[in-house]
Amino acid sequence: MAIIDFLPDPTFVIDADGKVIAWNRAMEELTGVGAAGMIGKGDYEHSFAFYRERKPMLADLVLMPEEEVEHRYDTVQRIGDTLVADSFVPTFGPRGAYFWGKASPLYDDSGKVTGAIETIRDITDRKRAELELERARARLAEIIDFLPDATFVIDAEGKIVAWNRAIEEMTGIDKASMIGKGNYEPSIAFYGARKPELADLCLMPCEEVEHRYDTVKRIGDTLEVDVFIPTFGPCGTYFWGKASPLYDPAGNVAGAIETIRDITERVLAEAKLARSKAELQIAAEIQQSFLPDHIPPILGFDVAARSEMAKEVGGDFFDVIPLEVIPIEKGTIGLLIADVSGKGIPAALFMALSRIVVRVNAFRHPDPALVMRDANNIITQNSKSGMFVTLFYGVLSEQDRTLTYVNAGHNPPILYRGHDGSMVRLTLTGMFLGGLEHEEYGSITVGIGPGDIAVLYTDGITEAVNAAEERFGEERLKSVIRSSAELPAAGILEKIFESVASFVGDQPQFDDITLMVVKGLP
Repeated sequence: MAIIDFLPDPTFVIDADGKVIAWNRAMEELTGVGAAGMIGKGDYEHSFAFYRERKPMLADLVLMPEEEVEHRYDTVQRIGDTLVADSFVPTFGPRGAYFWGKASPLYDDSGKVTGAIETIRDITDRKRAELELERARARLAEIIDFLPDATFVIDAEGKIVAWNRAIEEMTGIDKASMIGKGNYEPSIAFYGARKPELADLCLMPCEEVEHRYDTVKRIGDTLEVDVFIPTFGPCGTYFWGKASPLYDPAGNVAGAIETIRDITERVLAEAKLARSKAELQIAAEIQQSFLPDHIPPILGFDVAARSEMAKEVGGDFFDVIPLEVIPIEKGTIGLLIADVSGKGIPAALFMALSRIVVRVNAFRHPDPALVMRDANNIITQNSKSGMFVTLFYGVLSEQDRTLTYVNAGHNPPILYRGHDGSMVRLTLTGMFLGGLEHEEYGSITVGIGPGDIAVLYTDGITEAVNAAEERFGEERLKSVIRSSAELPAAGILEKIFESVASFVGDQPQFDDITLMVVKGLP
Protein backbone atom coordinates (compact mmCIF):
# COMPACT_ATOMS: atom_id res chain seq x y z
CA MET A 1 0.00 0.00 0.00
CA ALA A 2 2.92 2.35 0.73
CA ILE A 3 4.39 1.66 -2.72
CA ILE A 4 1.06 2.33 -4.45
CA ASP A 5 0.57 5.52 -2.48
CA PHE A 6 3.88 6.97 -3.60
CA LEU A 7 3.62 6.01 -7.29
CA PRO A 8 3.99 9.17 -9.45
CA ASP A 9 1.03 8.20 -11.68
CA PRO A 10 -2.56 8.31 -10.35
CA THR A 11 -3.40 4.72 -9.34
CA PHE A 12 -6.28 2.91 -7.70
CA VAL A 13 -7.05 -0.73 -6.83
CA ILE A 14 -10.39 -2.56 -6.64
CA ASP A 15 -11.17 -5.96 -5.17
CA ALA A 16 -13.06 -8.79 -6.89
CA ASP A 17 -16.36 -7.11 -5.99
CA GLY A 18 -15.33 -3.82 -7.60
CA LYS A 19 -14.81 -2.00 -4.29
CA VAL A 20 -11.97 0.52 -4.04
CA ILE A 21 -9.24 -0.74 -1.70
CA ALA A 22 -6.46 1.75 -2.69
CA TRP A 23 -6.56 5.39 -3.92
CA ASN A 24 -3.12 6.96 -3.98
CA ARG A 25 -2.00 10.54 -3.44
CA ALA A 26 -1.54 11.20 -7.18
CA MET A 27 -5.17 10.12 -7.72
CA GLU A 28 -6.30 12.47 -4.94
CA GLU A 29 -4.44 15.36 -6.62
CA LEU A 30 -5.83 14.50 -10.07
CA THR A 31 -9.49 14.12 -9.04
CA GLY A 32 -9.68 16.28 -5.94
CA VAL A 33 -11.32 13.31 -4.13
CA GLY A 34 -9.58 12.08 -0.96
CA ALA A 35 -8.79 8.42 -0.30
CA ALA A 36 -11.01 8.45 2.81
CA GLY A 37 -14.02 9.24 0.64
CA MET A 38 -13.29 6.46 -1.81
CA ILE A 39 -11.98 3.44 0.14
CA GLY A 40 -14.66 0.74 0.40
CA LYS A 41 -16.91 2.30 -2.26
CA GLY A 42 -18.19 0.03 -5.05
CA ASP A 43 -20.80 0.13 -7.82
CA TYR A 44 -18.39 2.07 -10.08
CA GLU A 45 -18.17 4.93 -7.57
CA HIS A 46 -14.63 5.70 -8.74
CA SER A 47 -15.91 6.60 -12.22
CA PHE A 48 -17.82 9.58 -10.76
CA ALA A 49 -14.50 11.36 -10.27
CA PHE A 50 -14.00 11.27 -14.05
CA TYR A 51 -17.31 10.83 -15.89
CA ARG A 52 -19.84 12.21 -13.39
CA GLU A 53 -21.73 8.95 -13.83
CA ARG A 54 -21.39 5.31 -12.91
CA LYS A 55 -19.73 3.28 -15.68
CA PRO A 56 -16.98 0.63 -15.87
CA MET A 57 -13.44 1.92 -15.92
CA LEU A 58 -10.48 -0.04 -17.27
CA ALA A 59 -9.92 -1.85 -13.94
CA ASP A 60 -13.58 -2.97 -13.98
CA LEU A 61 -13.17 -4.32 -17.52
CA VAL A 62 -10.36 -6.56 -16.32
CA LEU A 63 -12.91 -8.37 -14.12
CA MET A 64 -15.34 -8.90 -17.03
CA PRO A 65 -15.29 -11.88 -19.40
CA GLU A 66 -12.87 -11.40 -22.26
CA GLU A 67 -15.57 -11.83 -24.94
CA GLU A 68 -17.72 -9.08 -23.45
CA VAL A 69 -14.82 -6.61 -23.30
CA GLU A 70 -13.76 -7.25 -26.89
CA HIS A 71 -17.37 -7.02 -28.07
CA ARG A 72 -18.31 -3.79 -26.23
CA TYR A 73 -15.06 -1.86 -26.08
CA ASP A 74 -13.32 -1.85 -29.48
CA THR A 75 -11.02 1.02 -28.47
CA VAL A 76 -9.40 -1.04 -25.73
CA GLN A 77 -6.15 -2.83 -26.55
CA ARG A 78 -5.37 -6.15 -24.83
CA ILE A 79 -1.76 -7.15 -24.21
CA GLY A 80 -1.86 -10.52 -22.47
CA ASP A 81 -4.14 -10.00 -19.46
CA THR A 82 -3.44 -6.25 -19.39
CA LEU A 83 -5.77 -3.65 -20.92
CA VAL A 84 -4.54 -0.35 -22.35
CA ALA A 85 -6.65 2.54 -23.71
CA ASP A 86 -6.53 6.22 -24.65
CA SER A 87 -9.77 8.11 -24.07
CA PHE A 88 -11.18 11.61 -24.01
CA VAL A 89 -13.30 12.44 -20.97
CA PRO A 90 -15.37 15.53 -21.82
CA THR A 91 -16.70 15.94 -18.27
CA PHE A 92 -13.29 16.18 -16.63
CA GLY A 93 -12.10 19.71 -16.03
CA PRO A 94 -13.29 22.87 -17.83
CA ARG A 95 -12.40 21.62 -21.36
CA GLY A 96 -12.33 17.88 -20.93
CA ALA A 97 -9.15 15.82 -20.70
CA TYR A 98 -7.29 13.06 -22.53
CA PHE A 99 -6.20 10.09 -20.39
CA TRP A 100 -4.02 7.08 -20.97
CA GLY A 101 -4.92 4.14 -18.78
CA LYS A 102 -3.48 0.72 -18.08
CA ALA A 103 -5.10 -1.97 -15.94
CA SER A 104 -4.09 -5.50 -14.90
CA PRO A 105 -5.78 -8.18 -12.80
CA LEU A 106 -4.43 -9.11 -9.35
CA TYR A 107 -4.16 -12.81 -8.41
CA ASP A 108 -3.94 -14.73 -5.14
CA ASP A 109 -1.49 -17.58 -4.56
CA SER A 110 -3.85 -20.03 -6.23
CA GLY A 111 -4.11 -17.90 -9.37
CA LYS A 112 -7.60 -16.67 -8.69
CA VAL A 113 -8.44 -13.06 -9.65
CA THR A 114 -8.80 -11.08 -6.46
CA GLY A 115 -9.07 -7.60 -7.96
CA ALA A 116 -7.47 -5.16 -10.43
CA ILE A 117 -5.07 -2.23 -10.42
CA GLU A 118 -5.36 0.74 -12.79
CA THR A 119 -2.84 3.45 -13.51
CA ILE A 120 -3.99 6.66 -15.20
CA ARG A 121 -1.92 9.37 -16.88
CA ASP A 122 -3.19 12.79 -17.98
CA ILE A 123 -1.97 13.08 -21.58
CA THR A 124 -4.03 16.16 -22.49
CA ASP A 125 -1.08 18.39 -23.35
CA ARG A 126 0.59 15.72 -25.48
CA LYS A 127 -2.65 14.70 -27.16
CA ARG A 128 -3.65 18.26 -27.98
CA ALA A 129 -0.17 18.89 -29.38
CA GLU A 130 -0.52 15.76 -31.51
CA LEU A 131 -3.97 16.85 -32.69
CA GLU A 132 -2.71 20.34 -33.50
CA LEU A 133 0.20 18.81 -35.37
CA GLU A 134 -2.24 16.58 -37.22
CA ARG A 135 -4.40 19.59 -38.10
CA ALA A 136 -1.32 21.49 -39.23
CA ARG A 137 -0.30 18.54 -41.40
CA ALA A 138 -3.81 18.41 -42.84
CA ARG A 139 -3.72 22.13 -43.62
CA LEU A 140 -0.28 21.75 -45.17
CA ALA A 141 -1.51 18.78 -47.20
CA GLU A 142 -4.42 20.91 -48.46
CA ILE A 143 -2.05 23.72 -49.40
CA ILE A 144 0.31 21.35 -51.18
CA ASP A 145 -2.64 19.66 -52.89
CA PHE A 146 -3.88 22.94 -54.35
CA LEU A 147 -0.49 24.32 -55.42
CA PRO A 148 -0.59 25.04 -59.17
CA ASP A 149 2.79 23.40 -59.73
CA ALA A 150 3.31 19.65 -59.55
CA THR A 151 4.61 18.99 -56.02
CA PHE A 152 5.50 16.01 -53.87
CA VAL A 153 7.03 15.52 -50.41
CA ILE A 154 9.23 12.72 -49.08
CA ASP A 155 10.21 11.88 -45.52
CA ALA A 156 13.75 11.35 -44.26
CA GLU A 157 13.70 7.78 -45.58
CA GLY A 158 12.67 8.90 -49.06
CA LYS A 159 9.06 7.71 -48.75
CA ILE A 160 6.34 9.81 -50.33
CA VAL A 161 4.11 11.61 -47.83
CA ALA A 162 2.40 14.06 -50.22
CA TRP A 163 1.54 13.89 -53.94
CA ASN A 164 -0.63 16.77 -55.10
CA ARG A 165 -3.31 17.07 -57.77
CA ALA A 166 -1.05 18.90 -60.21
CA ILE A 167 1.49 16.07 -60.21
CA GLU A 168 -1.35 13.57 -60.59
CA GLU A 169 -2.40 15.43 -63.74
CA MET A 170 1.18 15.72 -64.99
CA THR A 171 2.12 12.06 -64.50
CA GLY A 172 -1.28 10.35 -64.71
CA ILE A 173 -0.50 8.59 -61.38
CA ASP A 174 -2.91 9.13 -58.48
CA LYS A 175 -2.00 9.93 -54.89
CA ALA A 176 -3.32 6.68 -53.46
CA SER A 177 -0.84 4.59 -55.43
CA MET A 178 2.14 6.79 -54.48
CA ILE A 179 1.77 7.65 -50.78
CA GLY A 180 4.15 5.56 -48.67
CA LYS A 181 6.26 4.43 -51.63
CA GLY A 182 10.04 4.77 -51.38
CA ASN A 183 13.08 3.54 -53.31
CA TYR A 184 12.96 6.48 -55.79
CA GLU A 185 9.39 5.64 -56.85
CA PRO A 186 8.66 9.20 -58.20
CA SER A 187 11.43 8.88 -60.79
CA ILE A 188 9.63 6.00 -62.48
CA ALA A 189 6.78 8.40 -63.30
CA PHE A 190 9.24 10.67 -65.14
CA TYR A 191 12.22 8.58 -66.29
CA GLY A 192 10.74 5.09 -66.37
CA ALA A 193 13.59 4.00 -64.08
CA ARG A 194 14.58 4.34 -60.43
CA LYS A 195 17.04 7.20 -59.89
CA PRO A 196 17.34 10.07 -57.39
CA GLU A 197 14.99 12.98 -57.95
CA LEU A 198 15.90 16.49 -56.80
CA ALA A 199 14.14 15.93 -53.47
CA ASP A 200 16.29 12.84 -52.88
CA LEU A 201 19.43 14.87 -53.54
CA CYS A 202 18.43 17.19 -50.67
CA LEU A 203 18.91 14.22 -48.32
CA MET A 204 22.39 13.43 -49.68
CA PRO A 205 25.64 15.03 -48.48
CA CYS A 206 26.43 18.28 -50.33
CA GLU A 207 29.77 16.93 -51.56
CA GLU A 208 28.13 13.92 -53.21
CA VAL A 209 25.51 16.03 -54.95
CA GLU A 210 28.04 18.56 -56.27
CA HIS A 211 30.36 15.77 -57.42
CA ARG A 212 27.74 13.65 -59.21
CA TYR A 213 25.25 16.25 -60.47
CA ASP A 214 27.09 19.18 -62.05
CA THR A 215 23.90 20.50 -63.71
CA VAL A 216 22.22 21.08 -60.35
CA LYS A 217 22.33 24.65 -59.05
CA ARG A 218 22.51 25.17 -55.27
CA ILE A 219 21.07 28.30 -53.63
CA GLY A 220 21.59 27.94 -49.89
CA ASP A 221 20.03 24.57 -49.04
CA THR A 222 17.71 24.71 -52.07
CA LEU A 223 18.47 22.84 -55.30
CA GLU A 224 17.32 23.90 -58.78
CA VAL A 225 17.69 22.26 -62.16
CA ASP A 226 16.50 22.51 -65.77
CA VAL A 227 16.36 19.11 -67.42
CA PHE A 228 15.13 17.54 -70.64
CA ILE A 229 13.52 14.10 -70.24
CA PRO A 230 13.29 12.45 -73.67
CA THR A 231 11.07 9.63 -72.37
CA PHE A 232 8.35 11.91 -70.94
CA GLY A 233 5.57 12.68 -73.40
CA PRO A 234 5.50 11.99 -77.15
CA CYS A 235 8.48 14.24 -77.98
CA GLY A 236 10.21 14.58 -74.62
CA THR A 237 9.64 17.37 -72.10
CA TYR A 238 11.69 20.17 -70.56
CA PHE A 239 11.23 20.51 -66.79
CA TRP A 240 12.27 23.05 -64.17
CA GLY A 241 12.60 21.59 -60.70
CA LYS A 242 13.18 23.09 -57.26
CA ALA A 243 13.64 21.14 -54.03
CA SER A 244 14.31 22.12 -50.41
CA PRO A 245 14.89 20.06 -47.26
CA LEU A 246 12.26 20.08 -44.51
CA TYR A 247 13.38 20.37 -40.88
CA ASP A 248 11.92 19.22 -37.57
CA PRO A 249 11.81 21.57 -34.53
CA ALA A 250 15.27 20.39 -33.50
CA GLY A 251 16.74 21.43 -36.86
CA ASN A 252 17.18 17.89 -38.17
CA VAL A 253 16.29 17.11 -41.80
CA ALA A 254 12.90 15.40 -41.71
CA GLY A 255 12.30 15.15 -45.45
CA ALA A 256 12.21 17.24 -48.60
CA ILE A 257 9.68 18.96 -50.87
CA GLU A 258 10.03 19.23 -54.65
CA THR A 259 8.14 21.40 -57.13
CA ILE A 260 8.21 20.57 -60.84
CA ARG A 261 7.13 22.77 -63.74
CA ASP A 262 6.75 21.85 -67.40
CA ILE A 263 8.75 24.56 -69.22
CA THR A 264 8.69 22.99 -72.67
CA GLU A 265 6.71 25.85 -74.25
CA ARG A 266 9.02 28.44 -72.70
CA VAL A 267 12.19 26.63 -73.82
CA LEU A 268 10.89 26.19 -77.36
CA ALA A 269 9.80 29.85 -77.43
CA GLU A 270 13.25 30.94 -76.21
CA ALA A 271 14.89 28.78 -78.88
CA LYS A 272 12.62 30.30 -81.52
CA LEU A 273 13.43 33.78 -80.23
CA ALA A 274 17.16 33.00 -80.34
CA ARG A 275 16.81 31.84 -83.94
CA SER A 276 14.85 34.99 -84.76
CA LYS A 277 17.53 37.15 -83.18
CA ALA A 278 20.20 35.33 -85.16
CA GLU A 279 18.19 35.83 -88.34
CA LEU A 280 17.69 39.51 -87.50
CA GLN A 281 21.41 39.89 -86.91
CA ILE A 282 22.14 38.34 -90.31
CA ALA A 283 19.49 40.58 -91.90
CA ALA A 284 21.01 43.62 -90.19
CA GLU A 285 24.47 42.72 -91.48
CA ILE A 286 23.11 42.23 -95.00
CA GLN A 287 21.22 45.53 -94.83
CA GLN A 288 24.28 47.33 -93.52
CA SER A 289 26.22 45.98 -96.49
CA PHE A 290 23.78 47.81 -98.80
CA LEU A 291 24.82 51.17 -97.36
CA PRO A 292 27.99 52.74 -98.78
CA ASP A 293 31.11 51.97 -96.75
CA HIS A 294 32.47 55.37 -97.66
CA ILE A 295 31.49 58.31 -99.81
CA PRO A 296 33.88 58.91 -102.71
CA PRO A 297 35.43 62.38 -103.09
CA ILE A 298 33.21 64.72 -105.13
CA LEU A 299 34.98 67.70 -106.66
CA GLY A 300 33.62 70.91 -105.16
CA PHE A 301 31.47 69.21 -102.54
CA ASP A 302 31.74 67.79 -99.03
CA VAL A 303 29.25 64.94 -98.41
CA ALA A 304 28.47 62.97 -95.22
CA ALA A 305 25.68 60.48 -94.52
CA ARG A 306 24.55 58.09 -91.77
CA SER A 307 21.65 55.77 -90.90
CA GLU A 308 20.56 54.68 -87.40
CA MET A 309 17.87 52.00 -87.26
CA ALA A 310 15.25 51.94 -84.50
CA LYS A 311 15.43 48.12 -84.51
CA GLU A 312 17.90 45.59 -85.85
CA VAL A 313 16.67 46.24 -89.38
CA GLY A 314 14.61 49.02 -90.86
CA GLY A 315 13.27 50.75 -93.94
CA ASP A 316 15.47 53.85 -94.18
CA PHE A 317 18.41 53.91 -96.56
CA PHE A 318 20.72 56.21 -98.45
CA ASP A 319 22.98 55.66 -101.42
CA VAL A 320 25.72 57.43 -103.33
CA ILE A 321 25.70 56.23 -106.96
CA PRO A 322 28.88 56.78 -109.00
CA LEU A 323 27.26 57.44 -112.38
CA GLU A 324 30.66 57.56 -114.09
CA VAL A 325 30.89 53.75 -113.80
CA ILE A 326 28.53 53.68 -116.80
CA PRO A 327 29.23 57.16 -118.13
CA ILE A 328 26.10 59.28 -118.22
CA GLU A 329 27.87 62.57 -117.85
CA LYS A 330 31.40 63.10 -116.65
CA GLY A 331 31.63 64.47 -113.11
CA THR A 332 28.14 63.45 -111.95
CA ILE A 333 27.06 61.41 -108.94
CA GLY A 334 23.65 60.21 -107.77
CA LEU A 335 22.45 60.97 -104.24
CA LEU A 336 19.59 59.00 -102.77
CA ILE A 337 17.70 59.01 -99.46
CA ALA A 338 14.52 57.03 -98.85
CA ASP A 339 12.06 55.80 -96.22
CA VAL A 340 10.06 52.59 -96.67
CA SER A 341 6.65 52.31 -95.00
CA GLY A 342 6.68 49.85 -92.10
CA LYS A 343 9.50 48.40 -90.03
CA GLY A 344 11.40 45.18 -89.48
CA ILE A 345 12.18 42.43 -91.96
CA PRO A 346 9.41 43.31 -94.50
CA ALA A 347 10.61 46.92 -94.66
CA ALA A 348 14.22 45.77 -94.99
CA LEU A 349 13.33 43.51 -97.93
CA PHE A 350 11.34 46.27 -99.62
CA MET A 351 14.27 48.62 -99.01
CA ALA A 352 16.62 46.20 -100.79
CA LEU A 353 14.24 45.95 -103.75
CA SER A 354 13.83 49.74 -103.97
CA ARG A 355 17.56 50.42 -103.77
CA ILE A 356 18.41 47.94 -106.54
CA VAL A 357 15.61 49.18 -108.82
CA VAL A 358 16.59 52.84 -108.43
CA ARG A 359 20.29 52.04 -108.96
CA VAL A 360 19.61 50.08 -112.16
CA ASN A 361 17.45 52.86 -113.58
CA ALA A 362 19.92 55.54 -112.50
CA PHE A 363 22.48 53.96 -114.84
CA ARG A 364 19.93 53.95 -117.69
CA HIS A 365 18.65 57.54 -117.59
CA PRO A 366 20.49 60.84 -117.13
CA ASP A 367 17.18 62.53 -116.19
CA PRO A 368 16.14 61.83 -112.57
CA ALA A 369 12.46 62.16 -113.61
CA LEU A 370 12.79 59.18 -115.97
CA VAL A 371 14.67 57.23 -113.30
CA MET A 372 11.73 57.71 -110.91
CA ARG A 373 9.10 56.91 -113.56
CA ASP A 374 10.62 53.53 -114.47
CA ALA A 375 11.54 52.69 -110.88
CA ASN A 376 7.97 53.41 -109.73
CA ASN A 377 6.48 51.13 -112.39
CA ILE A 378 8.76 48.23 -111.40
CA ILE A 379 8.25 48.72 -107.65
CA THR A 380 4.47 49.05 -107.99
CA GLN A 381 4.26 45.87 -110.05
CA ASN A 382 6.25 43.98 -107.38
CA SER A 383 4.63 45.50 -104.30
CA LYS A 384 2.11 42.81 -103.36
CA SER A 385 1.82 43.82 -99.69
CA GLY A 386 0.78 47.44 -100.22
CA MET A 387 4.13 48.82 -99.05
CA PHE A 388 5.56 51.98 -100.58
CA VAL A 389 8.66 54.15 -100.35
CA THR A 390 9.16 57.91 -100.18
CA LEU A 391 12.34 58.85 -101.97
CA PHE A 392 14.51 61.82 -102.83
CA TYR A 393 16.92 61.28 -105.73
CA GLY A 394 19.26 63.88 -107.15
CA VAL A 395 22.15 64.06 -109.60
CA LEU A 396 25.01 66.22 -108.34
CA SER A 397 27.10 67.83 -111.09
CA GLU A 398 30.71 68.77 -110.40
CA GLN A 399 30.90 70.80 -113.62
CA ASP A 400 28.14 73.35 -113.03
CA ARG A 401 27.74 72.75 -109.23
CA THR A 402 24.05 71.90 -109.47
CA LEU A 403 21.69 69.33 -107.99
CA THR A 404 18.94 68.09 -110.30
CA TYR A 405 16.42 66.22 -108.17
CA VAL A 406 13.11 64.41 -107.94
CA ASN A 407 11.23 64.39 -104.64
CA ALA A 408 8.86 61.40 -104.70
CA GLY A 409 6.69 62.06 -101.64
CA HIS A 410 9.67 62.49 -99.31
CA ASN A 411 10.32 65.00 -96.53
CA PRO A 412 11.47 68.17 -98.35
CA PRO A 413 15.25 68.54 -97.85
CA ILE A 414 16.46 71.90 -96.58
CA LEU A 415 18.86 73.98 -98.69
CA TYR A 416 20.77 76.58 -96.67
CA ARG A 417 22.24 79.51 -98.61
CA GLY A 418 25.66 80.46 -97.28
CA HIS A 419 25.73 84.03 -98.63
CA ASP A 420 22.61 85.25 -96.79
CA GLY A 421 21.56 82.46 -94.36
CA SER A 422 18.23 81.91 -96.11
CA MET A 423 16.67 78.46 -96.37
CA VAL A 424 14.77 76.76 -99.17
CA ARG A 425 12.69 73.56 -99.03
CA LEU A 426 13.21 71.14 -101.92
CA THR A 427 9.52 70.38 -102.35
CA LEU A 428 7.65 67.44 -103.86
CA THR A 429 7.81 66.76 -107.58
CA GLY A 430 5.80 63.55 -107.64
CA MET A 431 4.07 60.72 -105.82
CA PHE A 432 5.76 58.14 -103.60
CA LEU A 433 6.96 54.93 -105.29
CA GLY A 434 4.79 51.79 -105.12
CA GLY A 435 1.39 53.51 -105.22
CA LEU A 436 0.21 53.74 -108.84
CA GLU A 437 1.81 52.75 -112.12
CA HIS A 438 2.52 55.17 -114.97
CA GLU A 439 3.00 58.16 -112.68
CA GLU A 440 4.90 61.10 -114.15
CA TYR A 441 7.62 62.88 -112.17
CA GLY A 442 9.15 66.29 -112.64
CA SER A 443 12.73 67.29 -111.95
CA ILE A 444 14.09 70.57 -110.56
CA THR A 445 17.64 71.91 -110.70
CA VAL A 446 19.11 74.03 -107.91
CA GLY A 447 22.61 75.40 -107.56
CA ILE A 448 24.84 74.53 -104.61
CA GLY A 449 27.54 77.18 -104.34
CA PRO A 450 30.34 77.61 -101.84
CA GLY A 451 28.96 77.59 -98.28
CA ASP A 452 25.55 76.27 -99.36
CA ILE A 453 24.31 73.23 -97.42
CA ALA A 454 21.70 70.69 -98.52
CA VAL A 455 20.34 68.53 -95.68
CA LEU A 456 18.46 65.40 -96.76
CA TYR A 457 16.68 63.54 -93.96
CA THR A 458 13.96 61.05 -93.07
CA ASP A 459 11.05 61.77 -90.72
CA GLY A 460 12.81 59.96 -87.86
CA ILE A 461 14.52 63.31 -87.21
CA THR A 462 11.64 65.78 -87.34
CA GLU A 463 9.16 63.37 -85.70
CA ALA A 464 11.45 62.38 -82.80
CA VAL A 465 9.46 62.85 -79.57
CA ASN A 466 10.60 63.83 -76.07
CA ALA A 467 9.09 62.97 -72.68
CA ALA A 468 6.62 65.86 -72.99
CA GLU A 469 5.42 64.38 -76.31
CA GLU A 470 6.82 67.33 -78.26
CA ARG A 471 8.26 66.75 -81.74
CA PHE A 472 11.74 67.84 -82.72
CA GLY A 473 10.28 69.46 -85.80
CA GLU A 474 11.67 71.25 -88.83
CA GLU A 475 12.34 74.56 -87.06
CA ARG A 476 14.74 72.97 -84.57
CA LEU A 477 16.47 71.24 -87.49
CA LYS A 478 16.89 74.56 -89.28
CA SER A 479 18.27 76.13 -86.11
CA VAL A 480 20.94 73.41 -85.80
CA ILE A 481 21.89 73.82 -89.50
CA ARG A 482 22.22 77.57 -89.07
CA SER A 483 24.32 77.32 -85.88
CA SER A 484 26.70 74.72 -87.34
CA ALA A 485 26.96 76.08 -90.89
CA GLU A 486 30.69 76.78 -90.52
CA LEU A 487 31.45 73.12 -89.80
CA PRO A 488 32.29 70.52 -92.46
CA ALA A 489 29.52 68.18 -93.63
CA ALA A 490 30.45 65.46 -91.10
CA GLY A 491 30.40 68.03 -88.28
CA ILE A 492 26.96 69.33 -89.28
CA LEU A 493 25.65 65.78 -89.47
CA GLU A 494 27.03 65.01 -85.99
CA LYS A 495 25.50 68.17 -84.51
CA ILE A 496 22.07 67.23 -85.85
CA PHE A 497 22.28 63.72 -84.39
CA GLU A 498 23.47 65.12 -81.05
CA SER A 499 20.64 67.67 -80.94
CA VAL A 500 18.01 65.00 -81.63
CA ALA A 501 19.48 62.70 -78.95
CA SER A 502 19.59 65.55 -76.40
CA PHE A 503 15.99 66.55 -77.23
CA VAL A 504 14.65 63.00 -76.93
CA GLY A 505 16.54 62.19 -73.70
CA ASP A 506 15.72 58.75 -72.30
CA GLN A 507 12.81 58.15 -74.67
CA PRO A 508 13.34 55.11 -76.92
CA GLN A 509 14.00 55.68 -80.62
CA PHE A 510 10.70 54.82 -82.30
CA ASP A 511 11.69 55.33 -85.95
CA ASP A 512 14.70 54.92 -88.22
CA ILE A 513 16.85 58.03 -88.70
CA THR A 514 18.79 58.72 -91.89
CA LEU A 515 20.62 61.92 -92.70
CA MET A 516 22.74 63.17 -95.60
CA VAL A 517 24.57 66.52 -95.67
CA VAL A 518 25.97 68.05 -98.89
CA LYS A 519 28.06 71.20 -98.48
CA GLY A 520 29.45 73.32 -101.32
CA LEU A 521 33.20 73.97 -101.12
CA PRO A 522 34.96 77.15 -102.24
